[in-house]
Amino acid sequence: MPNVADANRPETISTDVSSEDTPAQVQDAPSATALLDTIGAVANAKIEVSEAKCGGGHAAWTTFRSPFKSGINEDTIATFNLSEGRGILLVADGLGGHRDGHLASQMIKSRIAKATRHLAKPSKSHLLSKIVPVPTEFSGTKNTELRTIILNEIELTNQRLLRSRTGSATTLALAETNGRRIRTYHIGDSEILIFSQRGRLKFSTVSHSPIGYAVESGMITEEQALFHPDRHLVSNVIGSEQMSVELGTWVTLSSRDTVLLASDGLFDNLMQFEIIEHLRKGNLADGVLEVTKLARQRMLFPDSDAPSKPDDLSILAYRCA
Repeated sequence: MPNVADANRPETISTDVSSEDTPAQVQDAPSATALLDTIGAVANAKIEVSEAKCGGGHAAWTTFRSPFKSGINEDTIATFNLSEGRGILLVADGLGGHRDGHLASQMIKSRIAKATRHLAKPSKSHLLSKIVPVPTEFSGTKNTELRTIILNEIELTNQRLLRSRTGSATTLALAETNGRRIRTYHIGDSEILIFSQRGRLKFSTVSHSPIGYAVESGMITEEQALFHPDRHLVSNVIGSEQMSVELGTWVTLSSRDTVLLASDGLFDNLMQFEIIEHLRKGNLADGVLEVTKLARQRMLFPDSDAPSKPDDLSILAYRCA
């Protein structure tokens, strides 16, 4: 079993992606015209938002690659529809600048999919990064503790990544749903929010990073954190000897509450109040689309008055039926 703790670790890991991730250092960009063409193409590209039933609710999500890099999207999103009223939501962000970050994020998804398969009859997958069988309906193992399965698979993934000695690592934001209750599992700087239709924040994880802890302690403000030069550092990842899991308590959702899981590509480009305002009410898929457009605009068109950090971006939103 992994250590279930507050994950307040002194060791930090840089999540800065390679030089291909910023417009000033775009590889294979021979001219300013080529760069402008790239920006225009990304700005006009259609954003696809997917939707599916998950447990007793409805999920909507999108994911896209950082606008200024030629490599693959290292994020992974998954929804696991285990039974009516029970499911798993998952966002993992493979560390940019580290070898095979995308394989690390896919590994945790695939291991949880495989570990929960015996709980249910296999059915159609709602995974985005890779098609694997996903359980959709429990088959009589009521005494099986899903919490134990999730924690075991996190620990096993961590050990496998360490044994590989490649430096691969990933963050994890995961939520287990059971009717109107939800429980969170958190590692790294991908974050989870729960807020009401009126915009009241009911729950939020703390980013496992020096800057995240500084905001939580009141040393700096959220706005100062968004512009801080050490924002790219993370203190806790799957693939580290010091990995620990921050396990939340059960939270009961009210009607129209929204649960959000997202990689740091969202939280590095938008203020928390902006995210909540776009997602707190209305059609869930439309909200995901609008907040994604805003984050992409910030990445493409930096403004001194607003945060801007090109990165892979993944957003997964959920509401109870």
